[in-house]
Amino acid sequence: MGKSKRKSKASSKRLQTAGKAGGLGPNRESGNLRKIQPLLKQLESAVANERAMALGTISVLCDDQHMRQMFLRERLIQTVLSRLLTDENTEIVVESYGLLRNLAIEEGYDVCIHLWRSDVWTSLSAGLDKFMSSLASLETGQTQNQDPKSVHAQTQSARLLFDFGENLFSLTVALANGSEDIRAALMEEKIKKVLQCVTVTLTYGMVPQEELRVGLRITLSLFNAILDLIYDLSSQSGDFIEMILGDSYLSEFIKSLPSLLFTNANELTNVLIQGIHLQLLEENATDEQANMIISKVCASIEHIDLPNMVSDMSSVDQDKDLANAGNESVATKIKAQTNVRAAAAVRFQSIEYSLDIITAAMEIVAAQFEASDLPVCNSLQTTLTTLLPKLFQTLYAQFTSRVLIGWNNLLWLFLTLHINVFDLQNEPWRGLWAALPTTSTSSDDDLFSIRVGRIGVTWALLKTAHSQQDASACLAILGCATSEFVAGVISEYNNTESLDISDVEHLRQKCVGLLGVLSLFQGQVELNRQIGHFFMEQLVSNDNGAPVLLDLMDAFIDTYSDANFDYNEPVFVQDRFLCHLKEKVMPNLRNCFKFVDKNKNPELKARVQDAYNVMESFVRYKEIESS
Repeated sequence: MGKSKRKSKASSKRLQTAGKAGGLGPNRESGNLRKIQPLLKQLESAVANERAMALGTISVLCDDQHMRQMFLRERLIQTVLSRLLTDENTEIVVESYGLLRNLAIEEGYDVCIHLWRSDVWTSLSAGLDKFMSSLASLETGQTQNQDPKSVHAQTQSARLLFDFGENLFSLTVALANGSEDIRAALMEEKIKKVLQCVTVTLTYGMVPQEELRVGLRITLSLFNAILDLIYDLSSQSGDFIEMILGDSYLSEFIKSLPSLLFTNANELTNVLIQGIHLQLLEENATDEQANMIISKVCASIEHIDLPNMVSDMSSVDQDKDLANAGNESVATKIKAQTNVRAAAAVRFQSIEYSLDIITAAMEIVAAQFEASDLPVCNSLQTTLTTLLPKLFQTLYAQFTSRVLIGWNNLLWLFLTLHINVFDLQNEPWRGLWAALPTTSTSSDDDLFSIRVGRIGVTWALLKTAHSQQDASACLAILGCATSEFVAGVISEYNNTESLDISDVEHLRQKCVGLLGVLSLFQGQVELNRQIGHFFMEQLVSNDNGAPVLLDLMDAFIDTYSDANFDYNEPVFVQDRFLCHLKEKVMPNLRNCFKFVDKNKNPELKARVQDAYNVMESFVRYKEIESS
């Protein structure tokens, strides 16, 4: 049976107990190894039922991180690719694609690259061809009169076929998400086969009814997998959108989606439709359209019972239930629990996508306002100031990283639209500030997002506080005017272990932005001194890439651009910053920037040259100022 695609491995795992933190003891490790080796051997059994049972058990065990790693070390992927994708038993083939899909989602880059280099596309392409031909045969068979037994058999066969298509589409998306190189390779020519299969599936599966209602002859999960593919790839590639719009059938399909009423749609269907609609509109979306999309997305998930969803996704109660079940009822209970968890996963994924779409919509609104400077409509302003803060508060505990990203965008949008968050009814900023996690030093994807989100939100709130009439009072309320707070931000800046280069740059740029705003507050000379000396240290460090140095330069110049600032004399002048700039900073910047290759990155090269010239002008200006 096809499983619901799990978009975020880190966030969904927080709701489960499988794969708890901490390693396995040697006894349990060896015990698990003895458990998995017979299963792997059974995959090579001549008896189809034994292969199917082993595959099903492995699929369940791979939900546990430690068990999954053990299976991967025992060459599970090689066995699946070489034996099971071409198995004579259709159910095994379908389940095998589902297992590969789940492994690609859970393990990300490493597994995706391994699959791609093992030529998984050849199997995927053959699978798409087989799916399309089987769909054509299914349609032909449905037009013929058959007895009840044949109809039942055909229904079961159709269900398996739809699961097959779902797994093929979602594996394609998982591979594209796993690596930019894979996504680029797919977009060259291979995606045409995928889109052909999408067209064939939709042509067969959609049944127009009265008015704008549409029924489905395929499973809702397969239809959602198609929507997911279109939304996911269009959010990452403008070329993909152009490819869709260049196809007469698919272009008409996505343009008509928002007005169609699908008779058995669920939360995920409705959310994905709005996401595709937003991708189609892009920067051409009006604020009324953006407000409608945000409102519909919120309406699609507002009925979800969060405690119930968390309980359904947790394995604790389900494991206890299985432990107390008799042998004759275990299989039935496992099947029932699988269905419950799959339904909960759909609700979970719907909320994740909703937060992503809302965040993207806010970015579009901000860009449009900056381009036109026209006020947004009242309905959108109400949505931004009332609906979204309530939604973020409700979802914060279970979706912390995504909600922080949403809050970050909303706070910066408020600044753009000249909306004072400190003046909003019910003071939602207080609940946000109180809920911000104080520490999260793990390099795990989800916790890293929380780190970046926390710093971004703090930066935006400090930026808002600095614009208040009594900025010092706001700073005092936030409690950021302490050397300990600054030291904490500097610690975050330096805590880059296990992060890749792009993550390091992203984290450090956020920290520099936060410290840059904090350094501007008047009446905080010692705080400014602490930040100023940190900026100086980083400007002569060889540990920062060009993008971080550019932000450091901007923040430093903004901080010390005016001799009238109360910290200029005691810090910039008395601590001899000008001498330090001329003797150490400028030579280091010149040396670092010469390594930026204008052929590989001409835009960055132009930026560093301009920034260096600006810094030279700043040094001359401060020399004149001090004379």
